[in-house]
Amino acid sequence: MVHAICTELKQRKLELFNTPIETIYFGGGTPSLLNQNHLLQIFETIESNFNLRDIKEITLEANPEDITTESLETWKKLNIDRLSIGVQSLNEVELTFMNRNHNAIQSKAAIELALNANFKNITIDYIYGSPWKTDEDWKSELTWALNAGITHLSAYALTVEPKTQLANQISKNILLSPTDERMESQFNILQEYISKNGWEAYEISNYCKPGHKAVHNSNYWAGKPYLGIGPSAHSFDGQNSRRWNVSNNALYIKGIENGTDYWENEILTFENKFNEYLMTKLRTKEGIDLNYIETINPNWKKNQSKNIDNLSLKGNITVSNNALYLTNSGKLISDYIISTLMI
Repeated sequence: MVHAICTELKQRKLELFNTPIETIYFGGGTPSLLNQNHLLQIFETIESNFNLRDIKEITLEANPEDITTESLETWKKLNIDRLSIGVQSLNEVELTFMNRNHNAIQSKAAIELALNANFKNITIDYIYGSPWKTDEDWKSELTWALNAGITHLSAYALTVEPKTQLANQISKNILLSPTDERMESQFNILQEYISKNGWEAYEISNYCKPGHKAVHNSNYWAGKPYLGIGPSAHSFDGQNSRRWNVSNNALYIKGIENGTDYWENEILTFENKFNEYLMTKLRTKEGIDLNYIETINPNWKKNQSKNIDNLSLKGNITVSNNALYLTNSGKLISDYIISTLMI
């Protein structure tokens, strides 16, 4: 797999037109399982094939159980300066149902180790709204996180995916399905705790101490080009073309070795690009730029005036300084609002 990844990096080095790389992100799986030699091989390939003079952020996703003094030393040597730690919950029952291999004590110990190793940029992820998490549990988890020394938090409402253990348990009435009321209550608690601790709610699911936005993710939302390497990885040229690799590891490696296609791609239409702009920007604190909308689609505001007025009257959106953005109540129904405003 490492050899295939390095081969793909070499094959696709011209796709970003020698634009200086701003961020590197190791994620979408369990990259913390890679040993020092594996990571070194990938890093050396990147350094020899890409322009890294403007690098701003190098992130590695890590499970709490993979974080040791030795692994942290390795990552430091490779100039990884941001860790994304998959905590997910401090509730042991919840962790069991999510099939996680760590417990709350390991999560807390991993973060303490990372801080002691002088990692100053640490993000964790949380899930809220589950049948096992009470509002008091959620308040306790947030209190710990916002005082643990981390700089960034990603928090996602629980979704029940088909053909999972959770979906199976709910279908058999062993567990209650997550309720909208619990989701809403815990979302509102999250906004309250973020605000009173002086953090920034800069995207629906992303929160940070001032000055610690995720550069990598922010570049996605800004529509910048990115190159995705490895199984399931997505790429975007910043203009019209999107590409994604096959998700199956064996087929990915076979495609690399045999020189056969291991990806699919699509050319985006104007409607695709416009709707993606709405979808990504409306999730952010800044919202959509109505001046920009006017230049690319002059009829949109007139065509959507009734919807905009209705959503504004209900308190779900705000229009100010030529920007349209979601209120907290709007964020709770963001999918509905975004689909309503699409062309």
